[in-house]
Amino acid sequence: MISLPLLKRNLAQTWKILLIILAAMTMYTTVIIYMYDPELAHMLNDYQQALPGMMTAVGMTGIAGNLTEFVHIYLYGFIMLVFPVIFLIILGNKLLAHYVDTGSMAVLLSTPNSRIRILVTQLLTLLLETALLIALITAIGIVSCESLFPGELDIPVYLKLNAALLLLHLMLGGIGFLPACIFNDSKWYFFVGAGLLILFFLFQMLGNMGGDLEFFRYLTPFTLFPGEKIVSGQDGAAGSCVIMAVIGAALYGSGVVCFGRKDLPL
Repeated sequence: MISLPLLKRNLAQTWKILLIILAAMTMYTTVIIYMYDPELAHMLNDYQQALPGMMTAVGMTGIAGNLTEFVHIYLYGFIMLVFPVIFLIILGNKLLAHYVDTGSMAVLLSTPNSRIRILVTQLLTLLLETALLIALITAIGIVSCESLFPGELDIPVYLKLNAALLLLHLMLGGIGFLPACIFNDSKWYFFVGAGLLILFFLFQMLGNMGGDLEFFRYLTPFTLFPGEKIVSGQDGAAGSCVIMAVIGAALYGSGVVCFGRKDLPL
């Protein structure tokens, strides 16, 4: 159901992007974990007091009682959300929107591969690379925590946290994937697909501010990420994960149907 040569080509063309995003996430992850040291952690508390609005907007608020909570507060409100989204936007354009916009899809269709087979291959590339990115940064986080603070990270909870993060980004990838399947012009992909992802993140930041702005939290799929529930052991995390999985599957399925039916500029 997929084209292995095309899959290999996709991976060869996008591995540098993956490494760049991973390098940025690794830098922030290792620095934040290093700052768990009580001698340095006060700096982050000082930032919360000096820049309360900004820190609240990016979800970096609260007092951590252990390393797992510390990592969740300072990484999963902004860093672990925004960098994978950037990665998804770039991949969506490179794997699909750009091919259609430039007419290069005609070259792919001239091979003995159906339209759906090509699309499924591009989709599989997106899913594999997103999963690889989250898997690698998860491993890097565990190694960093165990190297600096052995035994202080609750690894099972950390793995659950990142599994939920993966589901979130697979769902968000569907938000970008569907417009790439609908429109023939990459500018509309960026306007609708990338635009929605950016808008949803801005809504998340506004919702984090609370008060009269809290209703924005109900306008963004980022709210489905059950990070706080997982770390605190509350109920409801599994339900949020199921919802994200269902929404993601529906978006990808709709994208495949739309791409299979639309007229391509060949």
